[in-house]
Amino acid sequence: MRQLTTEQIEYARGRLVCLMEFRGIRQAQLASVSGVHQSTISKLLSHEHGVPSTEVLGKLFQGLGLKLEDIVNEPDCLPSKILGYLATPLTGLTSASHAKLRDVVNEIRAVAADRRFDPPPFDIYWPGDHTHPIDNANLLATQVYVTDRSRASTHDFVILFCATPSYGVGQENEIVTQAGLPAIRLVPQTRMSRMMLGSFVRAIDVEFAGTLDLGVRFKREALVDALREIRRLHFRHRALYRGWNSAAFGSRLKRLVDDRCGGDYPQFADDLGIGLSYLLNLMNEPFGVSNPSARLLSRIAARLGERVAYLLGESEDVDPIWVESNSSWEQWIHGTSGVDGAIALELRDKWRNDYRIALRDREPSSASFRNTLRLMQVSDWDAQYQKLVKSQGGSHAAQKKLV
Repeated sequence: MRQLTTEQIEYARGRLVCLMEFRGIRQAQLASVSGVHQSTISKLLSHEHGVPSTEVLGKLFQGLGLKLEDIVNEPDCLPSKILGYLATPLTGLTSASHAKLRDVVNEIRAVAADRRFDPPPFDIYWPGDHTHPIDNANLLATQVYVTDRSRASTHDFVILFCATPSYGVGQENEIVTQAGLPAIRLVPQTRMSRMMLGSFVRAIDVEFAGTLDLGVRFKREALVDALREIRRLHFRHRALYRGWNSAAFGSRLKRLVDDRCGGDYPQFADDLGIGLSYLLNLMNEPFGVSNPSARLLSRIAARLGERVAYLLGESEDVDPIWVESNSSWEQWIHGTSGVDGAIALELRDKWRNDYRIALRDREPSSASFRNTLRLMQVSDWDAQYQKLVKSQGGSHAAQKKLV
């Protein structure tokens, strides 16, 4: 097989992690079936091994019954481009500063277009080309916010140019932090805001000298190195979150509010402590744009009497505990004679309802929570059935237990 690019190797490494976790395969097991030493596998998975060879990756996937070539040819492996969002100050700059800012933007784009990068190429979006406060003054503030928020939260990474204090760059910093996107920060050699320096964003810092009034200088190689790291993270994330989708969130939320709150959107927004415009965006914009916090999702779920997992698209069909428990219930009812069908259905429906309530109100650190949500086996269904029949004083109380 031909030598893989750095991007393909990182994607393959991420897919290997996902497949091992999904199949429950330990490193020692993979070592025995692949012929690759366990210490090599451990270093490869923790990035201590550097760049693994095509031969090693091939053996590992062959040990899983797969071809490395098929993995790196998956549609998710090679996008047409890697989208970057370039956040810069735009408001309140002098004409001279605007001219110097455009020089910086052009220089960043030139570095991103460096021929040393393998395909796919970088594509850098700059709001100054589309929602500029002077050149695009006809756009409403709400339109600018949603447009730039959409780009910042759904692009693959962000570059934050921290040249002057800016409300816009600060907002974009928080948007991408919440979205879990990596960032490159162009930071001044002089003092910068502690709020920006202390941000939770996953950032790679590149220092620059000068000001927008006099001109800005930074080391091209430092930015090239930062972009290389961005590419590594991008392909790993493509593999780890392959197929992730929350497209149904908005429509599901709207349906629940209509059914359980009478469609009173202003009151529901007030109950949550958010603006009506944000609620409408939660219902109508793609999930990656609205991107509610975990705390807000918890509030929405509590107010609607639902689980966060359900709001995010989880259903019983993909819940392993429900699927396996329902399957064991069917095994029990088909393999046991003399079972009262009505009582058996009542038993399953009660467990199903209790399970849903436990999921909604769960306390993750609680031992009782773990017991409540345990998988139901055939013997468990039989024991519960006998208990229910006995409590009802029915003729089935003396039925012989299956197990």
